[in-house]
Amino acid sequence: MNDAKSCKGSAFWMAPEVVNLKNTGYGLAADIWSVGCTVLEMFTGRCPYYPLEIMQALFRIGKGELPPIPDSLSTDAQDFILTCLEVNPNNRPSAAQLLDHPFVRKPPTSSGFASPHSDNISP
Repeated sequence: MNDAKSCKGSAFWMAPEVVNLKNTGYGLAADIWSVGCTVLEMFTGRCPYYPLEIMQALFRIGKGELPPIPDSLSTDAQDFILTCLEVNPNNRPSAAQLLDHPFVRKPPTSSGFASPHSDNISP
């Protein structure tokens, strides 16, 4: 599949290679970055890079700075997000590889859901 040369989407979820104009294109790895941003948003209830303005966020994304990831998330949740937010797109996993991540494979709890919160917090 050829690299995409157009830019569409919401700035806060864009991968560094999408933001950087030096690059000649980007591939499917940019979507993996966006998955990490979406999962982060689901846990925090806020867009990545909150409370920055769009231009501030784009600047940080372009420099390869990651959005803040709460320490309150479980080790597996943090690792899943960090794996998706690998700055070098060549080092990001594929969607198929993400399906084997412990965060995705973790069995549900009695509530039916695996907790995204820290493993060290007792109920």
